[in-house]
Amino acid sequence: MSTEIKLQHAPVEKGIAEMRSSIEAMDSSFASEIDSDNKLDMVDAFNEIKLEYDELLSQFEALFLRNVQATEEAVANIRETEQKVASDMKVK
Repeated sequence: MSTEIKLQHAPVEKGIAEMRSSIEAMDSSFASEIDSDNKLDMVDAFNEIKLEYDELLSQFEALFLRNVQATEEAVANIRETEQKVASDMKVK
């Protein structure tokens, strides 16, 4: 049994790319705002819900992209650590 931990970069980078493309491709199927001469309470409620939905979706996208960025940075740090450890082992 090996005690070595080795990150396989290709699958990780593929997963990160898939996550990034999925959030960029995400589309809201929510109807557009209703704007007319209607003064119905339902129309006002719908427009408020639509606004809140758009805000939540934007927050989700931003959070998701920050998490993808943090993952990329963590992978880069692991790669650097692997290289440093390998280099130190060669020196000794």
